[in-house]
Amino acid sequence: MEDHAKIATLLEEADDFARSRLSDARYEHTLRVADTAEDLALTHDHDGDRARLAALLHDAAREIGPNEFLKLADDWNLQVDESERQSPKLLHGPVAAELARRELGIDDREVLEAMRAHTTGRPMMGPLALVLYVADKIEPARDYPSVGRLRKLANEDLHTAALEALRRAIANNEARGKDTHPASIETLDWLEADRNAQSRIEQE
Repeated sequence: MEDHAKIATLLEEADDFARSRLSDARYEHTLRVADTAEDLALTHDHDGDRARLAALLHDAAREIGPNEFLKLADDWNLQVDESERQSPKLLHGPVAAELARRELGIDDREVLEAMRAHTTGRPMMGPLALVLYVADKIEPARDYPSVGRLRKLANEDLHTAALEALRRAIANNEARGKDTHPASIETLDWLEADRNAQSRIEQE
């Protein structure tokens, strides 16, 4: 009962925190991602409350200005690579995680990892990070040609859904002449290796 009360309080605080920092449109997106992440987590026998917590906070820093991202990253000694210096909004996940840790006292490493990784992905992402990454790509307002397939895959296998989402994101970047963040390439390689290893096990 005590744990339930604690997570209920955290969820309420996270909702208030997101609402105070986001525009109406971004907050509505956040709620849709939270609902989707909770459902996906439960579908795959993961913790729905923790998935919802990460989702409520994942975009809490999204509307910070570019210079402020870089200043906060510097103040907090967050790692910043050249891709992020060129496009500081890529830091909104790591900055949101640090805000959640500092201002809400959230110390759940998997929740914080999910928030940090939700934009570019990270090799060896845990279950909550995979849930949030995929949920952000398939929430109900998303409308692009392959989203129906991704929603189906998400209910079957999170790794496969994340792999397909990453392939789509990278192809979209290439079509627009944009560089892909190195972490996304590394995550794609990890997911492909993981799937190949699983296929070999199933064939033995």
